[in-house]
Amino acid sequence: MLLDFALQKAQIYSMTLDRYGLLKQVLTRAQPGQPLTAAWLTEQGVSAQLAYHYVQAGWLTRLGHGWFLRTGDEPELRLSLAALPGTFHVGGKTALAWHGYQHNLAHRPDTELFTESPLRLPDWMQARFSLTVRRRHLFDDPNLGIAPWHDLPVLCVAEPERAVLEMLWGVPQHQSEEDAAHLVESLFGLRAPLMQPLLESCRSVKAVRLFLALAGRATLPVLDELDLTHVHTGSATPYVRRHASGTIRI
Repeated sequence: MLLDFALQKAQIYSMTLDRYGLLKQVLTRAQPGQPLTAAWLTEQGVSAQLAYHYVQAGWLTRLGHGWFLRTGDEPELRLSLAALPGTFHVGGKTALAWHGYQHNLAHRPDTELFTESPLRLPDWMQARFSLTVRRRHLFDDPNLGIAPWHDLPVLCVAEPERAVLEMLWGVPQHQSEEDAAHLVESLFGLRAPLMQPLLESCRSVKAVRLFLALAGRATLPVLDELDLTHVHTGSATPYVRRHASGTIRI
């Protein structure tokens, strides 16, 4: 009887060590602050039942349905976005700021996510981060000017050439023309080989005309390298858009 009890206890202890050893292996593959999805844990060999055991043991914290985090960590914005399923990219003013271009940023600026399809944000993510989803079809080529973000290849971010057009699309509803002009003034590194097809692909006449007007005012070098004969700018009459937050005339 005592021998059976000792063997049973040893087996339980061995199973606990095996489980803890697997957890250690899994967590070494995750970065600090990286939320872990149930799908990702399954790929690493952690079943739903085992994940529940880790939560009960205090090794993992449940963020929400299908979302976990190493106990003691705080979710990090970029790692959280990288784990978010769906087709989207970081764009607009946020992408410009990530690339080093920013002007008069709010204390806690919204992170702008652009998508052409529905995107559901988990409740825990909305509670921790200030996120805004812009569901718009702004370019004929939806993938033009979007690239993986440095060491997070699954997270897509608009290049400055695309981001500036996305930002100008939001004038004046989401972005004042004055702040937009200050941002455009700093974009001396825009690349014509990318700016050209983006302007041709852009479906927002307002964004295109506003970019050309503000870039001309700032004498950006990229203008000298662009062929505007293939860029759609609408009619020759001034573009006027009135909105509760302001009126633009270009």
